[in-house]
Amino acid sequence: MRTLRLVLMALATVLAVPITLGSTSAVSADITIIGDDDQDAFVGTGSLLLPPQIATDFREVAAECPGCTWRSVIQCEMTSAGACRGPARLCGPDGYWLRVFLTRPDGTEINLGAACFGSGGPVSRETAEAQLRDRIVALVPELRAWRQPSGRVLPHLPVVFGVTQSEQPLVESFTLVGLPIELTARPRWVWDFGTASLATSSAGRRWPHATVDHAYRRSGTAQVRVTAVWEATYEVAGVGPLAIDEPVTQRASLDVPVGQGRAVLVR
Repeated sequence: MRTLRLVLMALATVLAVPITLGSTSAVSADITIIGDDDQDAFVGTGSLLLPPQIATDFREVAAECPGCTWRSVIQCEMTSAGACRGPARLCGPDGYWLRVFLTRPDGTEINLGAACFGSGGPVSRETAEAQLRDRIVALVPELRAWRQPSGRVLPHLPVVFGVTQSEQPLVESFTLVGLPIELTARPRWVWDFGTASLATSSAGRRWPHATVDHAYRRSGTAQVRVTAVWEATYEVAGVGPLAIDEPVTQRASLDVPVGQGRAVLVR
């Protein structure tokens, strides 16, 4: 088989016609094969995010396969204006027309198909999600906490709390590592009042419609901490939603001076 491949490659050089290695058919009308299964251009492990040129079913499989290994074979490289044919011509001078193979943990290998890829080859979910997380950090508004009343408070009377952020999710569409992305980040807040805690999806309402409040029993200065947790999902050209494992968190705090309640005799 190796000898047959070498003969076919030699014929392709002499005749200047495209040859499909691994096949007894001598001429292919689609692309020029310059790589074979013994010369994988890119290899890796874990889930992949593939471009829309790959069938949706295969892209879904690749995006949810953390225990898989994968490899890609260069089938067409734009070394000259006429080097590639068919859809491979759309890859551009810095791109590759790659065929991607995915191997499941049980050893089953799947031919996912071929598509245009940039100079870095297929994009792993790990790589893309690290960049997506950085984008969320830049997108989320600053976390600021407020309370009612704003001055000294009395024990046993509820203090109302809230944040200046919106409860509505952040939604943004953009292109990342050559892929169309729709990102959605949803907030929730975790309050630590010192003597109790509360997790909520409410940003807080002012009195008399309070959704976050706490009453202190003793005088002194209480430090209240709040953590905003942004959990995000994204879609890649219709595949998803895919969850980003590590949320983005923000923290803020404020002091609550609690006075002493004194009984007053009223005649």
